[in-house]
Amino acid sequence: MNIAVVGAGGGVGREITRQIITSQMLEKQHTILLCGNSEGSSAKTLYGFKADLLDGYAEINPQIEVILEPEEIKADLIVFTAGSTLKESNHIGSSQREGLSKQNAPLFHRYAEALSKNGKGHELYILVSNPNELAVSIFSEYVHRSRVIGMGAFLDSLRFRNEIAVDLNIRRQCIHAFMIGEHGPDMVPLWSSVHIFGLEGQALSEAIRRIRKGLSVSEFPAKINEVQEKLQSLINDCRIQDAYSLLELYPPDIRTMLKPFITHFSGSRTLIGTARATMDLIKTIMMGSDALVAGQIKLNGEFHGLTGTIGTPFVIGNRGVDRIIELPLAEDEIVLLSKSIENVQRKIKPYLKN
Repeated sequence: MNIAVVGAGGGVGREITRQIITSQMLEKQHTILLCGNSEGSSAKTLYGFKADLLDGYAEINPQIEVILEPEEIKADLIVFTAGSTLKESNHIGSSQREGLSKQNAPLFHRYAEALSKNGKGHELYILVSNPNELAVSIFSEYVHRSRVIGMGAFLDSLRFRNEIAVDLNIRRQCIHAFMIGEHGPDMVPLWSSVHIFGLEGQALSEAIRRIRKGLSVSEFPAKINEVQEKLQSLINDCRIQDAYSLLELYPPDIRTMLKPFITHFSGSRTLIGTARATMDLIKTIMMGSDALVAGQIKLNGEFHGLTGTIGTPFVIGNRGVDRIIELPLAEDEIVLLSKSIENVQRKIKPYLKN
């Protein structure tokens, strides 16, 4: 399998590329394409990045090529990380996403059209760029929706499981849980889907009740706004450690939503976590076995009658989305998810062709 990393010159793209190589998932005869913009800085830096990779990983490198035009990309798996991101000086909230949509929509259209015209029809697309729902929606206008997967809910679900594991003092691998909805302010924690290895019945219910600290799903959006304002004040005063400490007082779903924003605006950003999650999804695909995951995909009524692009559970295989799993949800989760997809579709509609 040949892999293309579009935006390989950016922070996330570079880290994903490095992890692909060090994981040795590609054989010597396979190729990793470092894709950038012929009119941007990557026209220079990607050649240096290639030389550095060849120097640092000489014993394990696959074939490495630099590609600077979307029409020249030929790969089986395309990892898309290109586009503008939130700036460190921006507000911690979601108001800047509208600006990202305006900046990134033309780029998404350009690459989606070129890749669809020059591909062989079997390519899988893993989209990391934000707004994640917009990227998935645009690419799904050009290629079949089953081959387009956004990283949003996959990453959010890993973070959700980790936060639950921290509170219970167990490994993340013991937690089964999904965070779906928008990869942003309208994400939805599926507490009804949480399973914990070694806990059943009353013991499971009691453990979940304890770590939720009395917060219901219906109260989740309002609590996010409340905590966000407190964190913003601390971030504005450069009190990053205090922001993290304050957030630890809240339940796992609140921390899942807001901890990455503190990291981003601290100046560190979330490069390693995003890259590692992307690698987990790539490995799942390359193993060839079907697996139940969550991610941003385009729905056509298969999940509780919802239509549009949103994070949801589905079974993934080496051909993309194999089938969508309609997990039973609590009533408050369905209400919140319906609002989430409605808000998402309203925000992305101006940038779609259809």
